[in-house]
Amino acid sequence: MLDYLVIALFAFVGGTARYWAGVWIPAVGGFPLGTLVINLLGCFIFSWIVKHILNDIDVSGRLVLGLGVGFCGALTTFSSFALDTMKLVQAGQIGLAFLYLVLSFVGGLAITVLGEAIYHRRVEAR
Repeated sequence: MLDYLVIALFAFVGGTARYWAGVWIPAVGGFPLGTLVINLLGCFIFSWIVKHILNDIDVSGRLVLGLGVGFCGALTTFSSFALDTMKLVQAGQIGLAFLYLVLSFVGGLAITVLGEAIYHRRVEAR
């Protein structure tokens, strides 16, 4: 039962952060920059902090669960990505929709690899 509460608390924080990031980072010419930035940031946070750093310092499994499933899960959403893509397509901005798809997929993978690389460089430096 406590796991659910931890996830809910962290999801509240992640969802709130997502909302405010959308307010602070407006769309540029119809391009959903806020969603892109938040999703890429979430990939990095999950890869570097949740997957590696927290496991290395032997913190509570609930903290890892809360940050990973709760915070990152609420911060990054596939539904926002899909909705923003459809808005661009429906507005006839096919080129921007394609750019958004490429930046989201390739950028998400690249930022995850960056998180992994930073972690492994940190481990090797020890």
